[in-house]
Formats: sequence, structure tokens, C-alpha cells
Amino acid sequence: MPKSESEHTPGALCRVTAVLVAAATLAGCGITDTDARPAGQPVQGGLTQSSGSLLRVYFVTPEGTWPVSRPAASGDRLQQAMAALLAGPTAAERARGLNTRLPPATRPIRARTAEGRVELRLPWLVRDLPPVAVSQLVCTAAAAPGAGRAPVIEVFEPGMTGEPWPVRCDESGSATPAEKGGFS
Repeated sequence: MPKSESEHTPGALCRVTAVLVAAATLAGCGITDTDARPAGQPVQGGLTQSSGSLLRVYFVTPEGTWPVSRPAASGDRLQQAMAALLAGPTAAERARGLNTRLPPATRPIRARTAEGRVELRLPWLVRDLPPVAVSQLVCTAAAAPGAGRAPVIEVFEPGMTGEPWPVRCDESGSATPAEKGGFS
């Protein structure tokens, strides 16, 4: 025999009310779908240069390189950026998942800018570095103040007597081959 209205419990009424409120919330209040709308140019991370009193240093995430900003002192910002790269990520940056693939260096990286290019004199052989470590070096150098827009990075190895390896940092933060003195 069905229960009369006086026999319904207050808990059942609360459950029914909760279900109705949830259904109204999930209905979306009448907001309809919209199509995608253009929002402007995408970010060009690999081409962003340091400015003012900041350095841009590239570290590694599982997805590839990632730039971080660091305070800079007056003086040679390119050399400061290379020293910051060799020092590795800070504790806060490591907590955010950033690391480095560069091995410990027995000597500093020597870096200088000249006529829209950057010279990097490395303490390691390039063949001994993972590709993402080369990208860290190249993109950090390319982002340094004074490097110019999309500079050619000339990489020299220990004992190298021939021509340097010309590379660039592309918009994804990866090192790519370049023609010496020009665009590839």
C-alpha cells in the first residue's frame, strides 16, 4: 500500500531537492556553445629575448625546453646567462618540474656577440650532449640582450680548428641548423 504524504521523511524531500538543484546547475543556465574565435598571434617562445634587468635561461621539462626569467646585474648579460644556465635551476624551479640536461662543466662556457651572431665556446663535445641540452645552450644564447633577432649561434668545441657549427633557436625552443651568416 502506498505511503501517504504525512509518511514521507524529511530526508527524502532533501534528496529530491538536491537532485533538482544539481540538474538545474548542470543545464548551464541557458548558455549555448560558441565557435572558436581568433585571438591574435601565438606566442613565439623561442624568439623571446631578455630585456631590461632580466635574463632568459632555458631549462628542460618533459615536453622540451622552457624559458625562465632571472635577475641580471649590469655587465655582460650573455656571459651571465651562460653562468646561470650552468648553475642549473633554482630549488623553486626544480619544484616546478624544471631541470637541466647539461653535464657538469670543467670550465665555463665562453660566449660573445658580434655582428648579429653569437659565439659559444663549449667545454664539452657536442656529440656527447643530448639534443635538448644543445637546445638549452643555443636558445639561452639567442635570448640574451645584444644577440639580435634570430641570431646565428656559432658553436665551437674544445680543440676545434675548423668552421664552427651554425645553429639557431626556432620558435619551439629547439636548436636547428642555420647557414653561417644568413638565414637557413
